Amino acid sequence: MQLSSVLGLLAVGTLAAAQAANNVTTGKLGDARPVRNNPVIGEVWIAEFDSETVKGTFKAVAATIGINYTIDITGLPEENGPYNYHIHVRAVPENGTCADTGLHLDSYVRGQEPPCEASLPATCEVGDLSGKYGKVAGGRIHKEFHDPYTATNIIQLGYIGNRAIVFHDKSSARVACASIKKAPIAPAP
Repeated sequence: MQLSSVLGLLAVGTLAAAQAANNVTTGKLGDARPVRNNPVIGEVWIAEFDSETVKGTFKAVAATIGINYTIDITGLPEENGPYNYHIHVRAVPENGTCADTGLHLDSYVRGQEPPCEASLPATCEVGDLSGKYGKVAGGRIHKEFHDPYTATNIIQLGYIGNRAIVFHDKSSARVACASIKKAPIAPAP
């Protein structure tokens, strides 16, 4: 066996041992990988909240690696927080039922237990944004963060298009949801 093959096997074994020692859960398909091939850098995807109580936007902007996110919403009652928020696999149906958005985007088949460790975001469900970047309290929410594991490229495992962003209250109930859609391109002046 060549020295490079032996070193490669040692590196894989060392990583597996370190993860086991740290009790790190990773997906059945491994850890999430950063997305480097979004089709149009700066392309915008929006989820608009416009219910009787929750209003605002969840904005995703394609970056060179992954996506830059901005959450700007009001109306989630502070007493029911903190709120988890996840990308779910299906868009919100016409009847507006958040329960019909399916499961979390979990491209690497990780599952929710044990909970995501923010210090190891590649080991989390791809759609578990609050696990990776922190829960929100409610009231007026403005939060910005970058996630390297989500994508606007349909061929990527972390593709967010035509899915939903869902907020869960402290009891895990789905309390607000909106479909993520590509924003129309403004015509040039």
